[in-house]
Parts: sequence; C-alpha cells; structure tokens
Amino acid sequence: DTMALIHATPQLAREQLIRCAERQFLQGDVQHWWHPPNGQGVRTHFSDDFLWLPLITCRYVAGTGDTGILDELVPFLEGRAVKPDEDAYYDLPTRSEESGTLYDHCVRAILNGLKFGEHGLPLIGCGDWNDGMNMIGKEGRGESVWLAFFLHDVLTQFAELARARKDITFADRCVTQARQLQQNIELHAWDGEWYRRAYFDNGEPLGSATNPECQ
Repeated sequence: DTMALIHATPQLAREQLIRCAERQFLQGDVQHWWHPPNGQGVRTHFSDDFLWLPLITCRYVAGTGDTGILDELVPFLEGRAVKPDEDAYYDLPTRSEESGTLYDHCVRAILNGLKFGEHGLPLIGCGDWNDGMNMIGKEGRGESVWLAFFLHDVLTQFAELARARKDITFADRCVTQARQLQQNIELHAWDGEWYRRAYFDNGEPLGSATNPECQ
C-alpha cells in the first residue's frame, strides 16, 4: 500500500518506511501486525512480510531520489524467537538498545530471507503472502515458488541500491543469490506449461499438472 504514496505524498511513504523498520527484530524478521501506540503484536513464521521493507525502500529511493533515508537510524525490537512448533505468538516486545540505519534494516531482512529447502526454493513458513497456505510448511520444510519470484525481485533491485551505495560485497552477494535462485526456479518450479505454486513438507508439489486441485 505504501508504494502508492510515493507519487502522491512521498513524505508519508518515508514516514511509513521508518515506522515499519521500527517493528523489525534484531534477527531480521518483523511483527506481522502490531497495535499502536505501545506495539503489542504478533511474531510469526511468515516468510514474506519482512521482505517488503527492502522492496519498498528501493522503490522509494528510485522514485524520489531521497538516498538520505538510507542513513536514518532506527532501533530494533527484541523478543523471544517463535518456536518451531508454533505459527505465532502475541506479545509486547522490548525496544533494543541496538539501532541500525534503514539500509542495515533492509540488509538484515534480506539475510533473514535466505532460507531454502531441498529444491533450493525459499521456505514458506506459515504463509508467503497467501495466508491460506499456512499448513504447507507446518513442519518447516515446505517451499514457496511465489516467494522465490518475489525474493528474486528483491535481490535484483537491492543489488542496484547496494552498488550505488558502494556496498559492492553485498551487491555481488545479491546478484549471485538471484542467479542461483533463478536456476532453481527453472529447474524445480517449472511444470512443463506453467510454474508450480509450492512444495509441501514431504516434497510433493502444489499447482502441478499432476495435482487434482490448484493446477
């Protein structure tokens, strides 16, 4: 939703990026939602929510030229990790004494997203934007094809932003990871006439011509 503000009210988009970065944990994941003003909310195994921060940051900088936002210092959150056998928990996290620039927050988000299954595709967690797919990876091994495309886009765009910032090492890592991900998508997600949607924990595909549903 914030992307729509970049053209009409870029200052609101800027404020929203900082606000969302404040809801990021030290490990790079974020509160899936929270209640202002205190910040009670849920920490989850969702696999896409934290990746929107680097994506929209890239779009904001490209649309406004405001590279200064990348140097804005933003604190992190601290809280217990989500247990492997739970989808989420509701709590009031604490504000960490550690802060990082918005750029640092974006890097942590991307690093947190580099978790892959046996097909080299991103782990779906308890959902990948489609909340209804919360059971596909309930055992922690399910993979998302949608998320693979999404992560590839984030890596590709952020590589350009990192290179412009002279962070060549991370830019090169993003490019290398994107290329590997593209190969894995073509090798394991293409079904012959279309791309599959996901893989269950046991390795069975979803969205394949062999499936009676979700073709």
